Parts: sequence; structure tokens; C-alpha cells
Amino acid sequence: EHKSKVDKHVRLQLLGYMTSIWKKTIPRPLPVILPVVFYQGREKWEAPQWFSNRFSNIDRMDGDLKDYIPDYKYELFEISSLREEEVKGAKRLRIYLDAIRLRSLRGKAAIREAMFRVAVTISELPRTEANERFFQVCTIYLFETMGKENFEQLSELMETVSEERSEKMQTIADMLRQEGMEKGIMKGREEGREEGREEGREEGREEGLEKGILKGKEEGREELLWKLIAKKFPKASQKYFERLKSLTIEQLDFLGLELIDMKNEEELKKHLM
Repeated sequence: EHKSKVDKHVRLQLLGYMTSIWKKTIPRPLPVILPVVFYQGREKWEAPQWFSNRFSNIDRMDGDLKDYIPDYKYELFEISSLREEEVKGAKRLRIYLDAIRLRSLRGKAAIREAMFRVAVTISELPRTEANERFFQVCTIYLFETMGKENFEQLSELMETVSEERSEKMQTIADMLRQEGMEKGIMKGREEGREEGREEGREEGREEGLEKGILKGKEEGREELLWKLIAKKFPKASQKYFERLKSLTIEQLDFLGLELIDMKNEEELKKHLM
């Protein structure tokens, strides 16, 4: 499970995932599941990892009563606490980890250092179809999460190591801006008219336009991810797109990055069913 904020209820959420998987394996023996939480927030994760801690007075509970309490522990992977020397492995993995860490880093020097590593490692990726898709998804993720100023800075750093990559990055960003504006303006006009009737034509238009742009940006992300899914799996069911609409922004971002390494539609199904 991917989290950007501390969630003390995640143990119940993970238990739900595990029981859902186990139900599908019946009548076969149940597989062992290793639950993992990927956390990228700035606050320290202080939620207990043992499920039994969810029960009140567990420490003072009678021993016989404890026999009736299910228990498991999830592993916690705090991405923001990773030191530079710990971000190792294949190039795409390093880019992925640094891209996620960027959201929670503090201080201009630390952010610039991580951005430079991302730029250099992206420039070193061999020009394969899979790597190009990975680059596109990473660019979309970074554009949506970094903010305009940091994204422009990343693009400038990219230009120092690869002009071609920098140009492609800007092209993708321009497409996203255009798509977001178009959707926002259409949605804004609609909501502006609606609110204009109730609160005054001028005020309603402005507020509706603002809300519409934000809403349009979110809807644009869903549609963009669906286009990437449809391109990779042309026979993917339309019901997956409906499922995308129910995901949070964090879940959409995480799925976009996971999509790169998916080999078949069954892997996609696990994320969207």
C-alpha cells in the first residue's frame, strides 16, 4: 500500500486486501503474504505495525483471551528517510525512488541534488520502447507532483545532461497543461453558470472556473493513465477506466509507475479489481 500521510487504520486496510486474496485461492492452501507500506510523507510514521495493537488494553489482556485475536505485522518502507547511498539498484528503480522522495524532501539543496540524480540517471537509460514509456510516465508524475518552479528547474538540469530528454519533457508538460486548461475551462463554464445563478453571475463564473480547472486536472490524469493502459494492453476492459475514477491521486500516481513493468493484463487486474 502506498501512503503519503500517516494512516493508523492501514492495518485494517491491509487485512482486507489479504483476506480478499485468500478467498480467491480457496480451496487451495493459502499463500503467505508479506504486507508492505510504502510511505513518502514528511511526518514521521508513528502508527503501530502490529495488527493486535489495534485492540484496546492488549497489554493487560488475559493470556487466554489473546488466543482469539488475529495478528500480523506489516513492513514499513519510509522512502523519505532513505539516504543517497541507500538508493541503489537498477536505473529505473533509482529514478522511481528519487521521484517519489522528491515530494517529501525539505531544503533547496536536497531537492536540487535529488533532481540532478534523476536527470542524470534518466539520461543514462538505453533508448528502448519500455524505457521511453517509463520516461513518459515519470515525467507525468513529476509534472503533477513537483510544482511549476521545481519542474522547470528539473527541466533545466536535464538540459545540461541531455537536450533531447529536456525537450521531450517540456513537450509532455505542454500537452498536460493544454489538456488541463481545456478540461478546466469547459468544466469551469458549466459550474460557473450553475453557481452564477445562485451567487451572482460574475462571482459564480470565476469560482466555477477555478474549481473546474482543478477538477479538470484530476480528470485529465485519469484519462491520461487510461490512454497509457490502453496503449500497453489494447484489449483492456472499459471497466478498468471506471475503476480508475475511484482511485485517489496517490493511487493513480503509484499505478502509473507500476504500469511500466507490467507484463500482462492479469497484473493490471490485481490493481484494479
